Amino acid sequence: MQAWKRKKSLFGPAKYQCVFEPIEREILGNLAATVANALMERAQSAPRDELAELTGMPSGHKDAPDDPSLARLLPDFEREGDEEYEGDNSLLRSLHESDITKGKLINLAIIGQALGPDGSVNVTITEDEADAWLSGINDLRLYLSAIDADDPVRREERDNLVDWLAYNQGTLLDAMGHDIDMQ
Repeated sequence: MQAWKRKKSLFGPAKYQCVFEPIEREILGNLAATVANALMERAQSAPRDELAELTGMPSGHKDAPDDPSLARLLPDFEREGDEEYEGDNSLLRSLHESDITKGKLINLAIIGQALGPDGSVNVTITEDEADAWLSGINDLRLYLSAIDADDPVRREERDNLVDWLAYNQGTLLDAMGHDIDMQ
């Protein structure tokens, strides 16, 4: 993968471009689809709440995901050591998890759309898409880093992939930083 580059436009906002190797593009697309599928399965498995359906309020799971990778993406709302009130975390999760999941799915969809259906290795994104790309890549890194890899070879592969995603994220942040310097 080449580093992200900022491309100026005469008539519009800047865009960011990157060229991936074909295998990198395939891995990134597959990984984004895998995480999106896991999030959709979680959202679809939420229990029905008739009151929420009548009022139009969002409703979701009350308990954290059992899958450690999903638990990294959808953590508890309380931290260890916080003052606890019975049911607070469950209530907050049931009210907000669906919106959080929706945002994550939108970010992952932007990655998939930018990669395109034709297998192009040239990716161009707008400033708004760059923000979503960064959030989506961060979610991919969190998801992967929670995968338990007892086998040293699998652990090294996972760690290399997380490092590669960090490079992707870092070079895009660097390219976006040039916008801040120029203003």
